[in-house]
Parts: sequence; C-alpha cells; structure tokens
Amino acid sequence: MVSDQHNEHDASFIEFCDEEPVIAALEEPARWRILIVDDDESVHRSVAFALRDMLFLDRKLEFLDAYSAHEALGILRREPDIAAILLDVVMESEHAGLAVVKKIRDELGIADTRIILHTGQPGFAPEISAICDYDINDYRTKSELTRNHLCTCIAAALRAYRQIRRIDTSRHHLRRIIQTGSVSIGEVDEQKFYQGVLGLFAGLLDVATIGFVAVHRSQDPVGKADVSLGTSHYAQWVGHDLGQAGLADAAGVCLRAAQSGGMQWCALGAALKVSAQDGGYLLLFVEAQQSAAEWLDDTVIETFVGHLGSCLDNRLLLQRLNHDAHFDRLLGLPNRRYLSELLEARCTPRSEQALTLALIDIDDFGGFNEALGQAFGDALLKGLGARLRAGLPQVVTLARISADIFAVLGPNERVCPETLLPMFALPLSVLGEETMVSVSLGLTRLADVESEGGAAVLEAAFQALRAVKSQQRGQLGWYTPEMSRRTHERVTLLAGLRQALRSTGLFVVYQPQVALDDGRLIGLEALVRWRTEAGDFIGPDRFIPVAEQSGLICELGCFVLREALTVLTTLRESGLDAVRMAVNVSAVQFRDPDFLSELGDIIRSVGADSSKLELEITESVAMEDAAYVRASLDTIRQHGIQLAIDDFGTGYSSLAQLKQLSVDRLKIDRAFVKDLDEAAFEASIAGVIVQLGHKLGVEVIAEGVETLEQAALLRRMGCQEAQGYLFGRPMPLPDLLGWIRQHQAGRLH
Repeated sequence: MVSDQHNEHDASFIEFCDEEPVIAALEEPARWRILIVDDDESVHRSVAFALRDMLFLDRKLEFLDAYSAHEALGILRREPDIAAILLDVVMESEHAGLAVVKKIRDELGIADTRIILHTGQPGFAPEISAICDYDINDYRTKSELTRNHLCTCIAAALRAYRQIRRIDTSRHHLRRIIQTGSVSIGEVDEQKFYQGVLGLFAGLLDVATIGFVAVHRSQDPVGKADVSLGTSHYAQWVGHDLGQAGLADAAGVCLRAAQSGGMQWCALGAALKVSAQDGGYLLLFVEAQQSAAEWLDDTVIETFVGHLGSCLDNRLLLQRLNHDAHFDRLLGLPNRRYLSELLEARCTPRSEQALTLALIDIDDFGGFNEALGQAFGDALLKGLGARLRAGLPQVVTLARISADIFAVLGPNERVCPETLLPMFALPLSVLGEETMVSVSLGLTRLADVESEGGAAVLEAAFQALRAVKSQQRGQLGWYTPEMSRRTHERVTLLAGLRQALRSTGLFVVYQPQVALDDGRLIGLEALVRWRTEAGDFIGPDRFIPVAEQSGLICELGCFVLREALTVLTTLRESGLDAVRMAVNVSAVQFRDPDFLSELGDIIRSVGADSSKLELEITESVAMEDAAYVRASLDTIRQHGIQLAIDDFGTGYSSLAQLKQLSVDRLKIDRAFVKDLDEAAFEASIAGVIVQLGHKLGVEVIAEGVETLEQAALLRRMGCQEAQGYLFGRPMPLPDLLGWIRQHQAGRLH
C-alpha cells in the first residue's frame, strides 16, 4: 500500500501500466460485409468455410446470417455497409427471394448493395424482367456454388460494389452520365447495345460519337478483336479483324489498351478496354483531344470502366438465361419453349407456308436408361440428334421437347415419312455398341389444325403421337381434325362426370341374375348410369374409359360400391338375405393401393354382409402380376367376399395361374352367348368355358341371355346361372322391387 506521505511528496513514483498492443487491430484491413439469406443452415456453413481467410480487394469477409426473408429485411434495416447479399430464390415460397429483392430496392432504397441469387430447385430461373428491374449481379444454382465459382461471383460483386460506391465521391457530371445514360442490358439488338456503350464513352469525354467498338469474345484467340460497330467513316470496317483493318493509329491504341488496361491515347483519340467476367472484352475508340480528359482521374476512369463492365456482365447473364430458356443443355438443340414460340410466329393468319410438324418418340427409352444406364441414354440422344441434324436440310427446325421426344418442323415436302423413316433403318453407334432404335411418329400438317395458335398445333401433333402409341409402337400416324373433336369430347365428358359425382347425375341400376334350373333370383349386378342435367343419358361405354384415363374411376367405383351395398342391406331387411350383389371393379381401381382399405371402410359403414358381395374383375387383370393378384384376391376372400372373372374368354388366360386363383365364378361374355348354335353348342366357346368351370370346381354364369333358346342350350351344357334381357333389364331400385314381387309371384304360380 502506498502511504499518503509518499503520494504527496514524490509524484515521480506514480507510474502507468502499458496498454495492450494495438498493432494487430490497426493493421487488420476493413472487412467486406456479406449477408447470406438461406433457410438451409448447411449453405451458411459451406459458404463461410469456403471463403474463410480469403482476401478480396485487400479485405477479408464478414458474414451476416439470415434464415428467412423477414429476418433478412430486419438486418438490412439495422446494419449499414452490406456489400453483397447471397440470396436463396426459393424459401418460404417459390418467389420469396424475388420479393425480398423488390423490397431491398424499392422500399429500403438500397441501390449499391450487390445481389447474387441462387436456388436449389431444378429448372428454376428468375424472370429476365427481375434481373433487369432490380440490378441483380449474378444467378447461380446451388450445385454451381463451388469454391471457385463462389470466389468468382463474390469478387465480381465486391468489385461492382466498390466501384458504385466510388461514384458517390466522383465528379458530378460522371454521376450524371452513369445515372442518365445507362445502357439497356436487356437490349436484344446487339448493335444498339454497342451504340449505347460507345455513346457513354463519348459522353464521358464530352465529344461527338465518332468511333468504333471492337469485340473480343472469350473463345477468340489472344489479341483477336473484330470491329462490330462503327460510326461515321468507321462503319466500313465492321466485320474486319481489328489488327488487319486499315485503322492505323486507332487500331494500335486499342491493342495497347487491350494489353495495358486503362485509357490509352493517340493523336486521333482515346481507347478504353471494358472487360467481362467470362474473359471477353470490348475495345472502345472515339475521336477526341486529350485535353477532353483533363478532369478525369484514375478513380473516375476505373469507376466508369467498372460501370460498363457491370452492364456487360449483366447482359451476358441475361443472354445465358435466355439461351438456357430456349435451348436444351444436353444436345444444344432448341427446346419446347423455343418450338412453341416459333410455331406461334408461323401460325399467323397471313402465313401461306405449307408446314408439317413431326414428333419423334423413342420407343422404350426408359428401358434403355434402366438397363444400360443414363450415360448410355445420353449418348443415344446425342447420336440420334446428330443423325437427324445431318439428315435434315437447314430449312427444317430440329428441337428436343422432352426427355425422349424430338420435334421436326419444316415444309411439307421436307418433313414427311419418306424423309424421316430412312434415318432409323440403320443401327446407331452408341458408346461403341450398334443399337437399333425404334421410334413412333406423330405428324400434323399445320393447315389441318382448325384451332389457331402454336399451342394448338403442338397439341395436335401430340394427339397423333398418342394415337399411334396406344395401338402399336414403331408406327406413324397423321393428325386428323376428328382427333381434336374426340379430345374435346373427352374433356367435356370428364368435366361433366366430375360434376355428376357431386350431384345426382350418377345413379345405379340393378340387373337380376337367376338360376337356370328353376329360375329363382340368386343375385344382382350393380351397373352405373349417367343422366345429364338436360336429361340425356350417356352410356358407360363412353364415360367409363374417360374415368379410367383420368383416375376418376376410383371415386366412381367407391360410389357404386356404397350404393350397391346399401341396396343389399335394404333387401336383406326385406327378407331377401340369400341374394348376392355383384359389383364390377375396374383394373385401375383394383391396382389402387388404397382399394382394399376403402372397400373395408364402405362395408363397415353400410353394415353390409360381406359374404353376399361379389367383386367382378376382368380376365386381363386376373392374369397380371401373379403374386400381387393372388395376394389381393386372398385378402378379399378373407373378408368372405366372393370373386368372379368377368368377360371370361375374351382375354389370355393361363390355366396354371387360373387354378391358383381363389375365384367363385366364371362369367361367359355375351359375345359367346350370342354365337350359340344348336348344331354345335357343346363345342362352342361357351361350352368350353362351362367344362373348364366344372373342372376347376367353380360356378359359371352367362350374361347377355336374350332368348329362351339360348337359356335352354346353356342349361343343357351345364351352365348354372344367367342374366340378360330374357329375365330382366337393368333397373333402378323402385322398379327392381316391383320386378322382385312379380318374379316371386310368378314362381309361386
């Protein structure tokens, strides 16, 4: 302890400890602040790990993290000087990222911060208008965000950010040029874009726009640059290589600018190099006196070049997005969008071109991929694309519009079977293997399509292709207007059927099934009918296929089951507890994984006796995947439900498999009943089915019995049961109850 006396008389003893060294803090450069906006934690970690300890423009990076759009906007309101934002396009919603961009630019008024979009969604790309409107610096898929790509796009964004911020301290008229003379990066016409860039350079020097633009593309040899735009007397050199054109000093100063950068001068004028991220660059030259640049310092020139470089980079980004939107990456061919737009342009009322569109579908392409691998499938597509391109004239457009479908559009005499089919007559060499490729072709002449527009033509071609594939692959077919009418009818039927399921348009009728020996009622078959709101009846042969194609058959089948079992319960309560109820089960419904559970739910909810329910499946369904069918049928039988094979004899049956199926009844198709003949009834197909039923120990029922002679022949050959107009037509429940009373009274007498 220091005494008071010591403190008072000897101040020299008061000493101060040295402070902590501050050298490291003073030497550490300022940091670039990067905001990562992504709902995936792994993205934050990956980016921070990939860029740790790296210097960008002599500064390290500082990362801020946001996991939602709301959190990102909160950080941007609080935190200043955020140089760049790495922003996920798809977060809370498909367009959450773009909504954040709009708020950053419009509501928060943050114009300098650079924005790099990325997404992990396949095939997703931001609209080109969003790139233009909100000055987005780059766009990448997450798969592209490797360390090298991250470094490249972050460096470009920071360079642009630093240059834009320097604008705030640059001279006033430079700001005016940048703000009022921006080049339209979305300009489709390349010449107009170059004209705008050259005009900005002339404006910087406050001189007339007399000069030229030479372009070096990334794939060009070192030092090569072609004159792409020239004004005044320089227009004559457009299309010439800069080094070979007769531009003398102007060419020399441009080549010097290409090597050294910065603004270079000669007696005639000034040259400037504007570089792009992909390695290409522009060389700008305008006629001017060097005194025009007295006010320009290196910072101003650097900022100006950076601004034009950003314009060039953004334009290249738009071109890449536009190319990806219209061309297939694997083959480099036009894609479906390109073809649709081309068709739309060709399908104008004034068009007099006689054009044909052909769709070429590779048969069993999925089988190639599964058996031989995706690499083989890709090589097959490339080989086939190359053969088509080599065999078709330039006037014909070749596109790839889906995984295994090519499209060919051209004059009628060029796009025809005589031109296309020979291309598939010889094997194709794929990865050293000789492979024969079978294709199905759907063709349509644009003049045959009654509806207007490119979409209608493409749909017509698909209709022709679907018609071919539904019959036999490896064939070709032409579109006819009748196909569109049938398609329209199916669409109309489907819409009406959906409505009918939710109203009273659909109802169930019941056809009696009788024993042939004594005529007693033993069963009923439930059949669905459709009456429109206008009172018209639509036959099952029209709406059942539509329901099967659309998947609506499952809902329709459950409706019939519920109605039929409700009637079965009503009959049981009326004393008819020996009558069974037969219900058809569609192949689509039978394959539905939820069918068995839905069947059980309906039986329980109605309180029906499952032993009196008979499910009818077609012969083709019964002969499918043996193990699956047998397991499903066994499960059905465990619930006491009876099983019948409908339309027996019309399909292909394996007797070995048929013996293993636990069925109760074979149903003879009406076509075989109609053909019954007294002279040879035992040798008829119906007779064979009856004998087969006896050998298998199952009952046989014949449908479509309309005459007493048919009933007598069936009874003589040993058929036990029958149904048809001879006994009763399909009828609604009130009529059925009346029929039952009359039938019972008739049998008693």
